[in-house]
Amino acid sequence: MKNIFDNVPFRLGFFSSSYIILLIFISPFIDHLFTSLEEDKKKKENNFQILVEIILHIIVLTISWYYLNKYLRNFLEKILGINIKVYTKTVLDFVAALALIGLQKNLIDKLKYISFEHPFRGFNDLYG
Repeated sequence: MKNIFDNVPFRLGFFSSSYIILLIFISPFIDHLFTSLEEDKKKKENNFQILVEIILHIIVLTISWYYLNKYLRNFLEKILGINIKVYTKTVLDFVAALALIGLQKNLIDKLKYISFEHPFRGFNDLYG
């Protein structure tokens, strides 16, 4: 009898679903480690402070993504007794990165804000 995990579409769906379900629980926790844009505005933080928080948020996401991919993949391989192949690994990396970033509301709001209000906009007005 053939192992169900030998079926590529099933394997991709199973692993992608596993990653997304886990990320639905982990991502809000990471997002809430950082303040919202509204809170930053109430505290009258300047653009540089917001930019530093964006950079720190991205560093935390990068570290989380690294460990998630390293340990979750190994965990799933061991528990299911299978090897994740190159194409499945690529899909999982893409899904994990996309879902992890996509679920960061505070980061996305700050990125939108800083892209229109960043400190360099003022220099363009002076020279432009």
